[in-house]
Amino acid sequence: MTVADDARTNRLDSRLIARCEEIPSAPPVGDYVVIDVLHFSNTVIELFENGASSVHITDERGEEPAFKSANPEARIGGGATPAYDPEPGYDFFNSPSYVQGVDVAGRPVGMTSSNGGRAVARLRATLDDESAVYVGSTMNASALAAHLRDRDRPTYLVSAGSQGSVALEDHVGATLISRALDGIELSAAEKAVFAQQVKVAKGPNYAEKNDLRRRDVHDYALAFDSRQAVPRLDGRALVDVARHGSGPASD
Repeated sequence: MTVADDARTNRLDSRLIARCEEIPSAPPVGDYVVIDVLHFSNTVIELFENGASSVHITDERGEEPAFKSANPEARIGGGATPAYDPEPGYDFFNSPSYVQGVDVAGRPVGMTSSNGGRAVARLRATLDDESAVYVGSTMNASALAAHLRDRDRPTYLVSAGSQGSVALEDHVGATLISRALDGIELSAAEKAVFAQQVKVAKGPNYAEKNDLRRRDVHDYALAFDSRQAVPRLDGRALVDVARHGSGPASD
């Protein structure tokens, strides 16, 4: 498992938290970026790109229906069936492709995931009020870095991982964000290497096993720097500070 990088100029090593389980029990003050490329981060980004007012991250899967009961206009995400439909009672699952058909404009959303959502919840429970939590990916690396670059605090890049293991695609996302923070542009050859790493990260045939997952990979995860959304945690929900600034979330 490799990620091409130039250790002489890119400060990825000092920023990277390699998986959710390595988040410190008492994290230092800073900006923390949760990166779960396939598929939590990209789903969150697309929810905001499609007009969601906020994305509430539940502590556990199964708490989303209670959120919808308290917010009847909300849309909620859960698990997927073997046929790639949302589980009964849910409006969508973690898929940037699937949420294109879900009406979220002006609505709050409730969701989590076993990796990225869990990392957000863990940071929310352990960080003090001086720190901030963001969601990043390959799709919003440059926009996120532009927002973070002028903040007078360290940035920590949390590769969410997969069920406790390191996830290559999350490290690619972390590398792109770190490179953007340091003003290091990708060469065409580097971009091709990173794209291939994302494409095969979950196995050589993952992107071909289902048309929806193929689009999740090819149309979204590989769309480097194509989105402007900058999701940041405000209370218990993410808001897009690129669109709404730092005002309170609708939760």
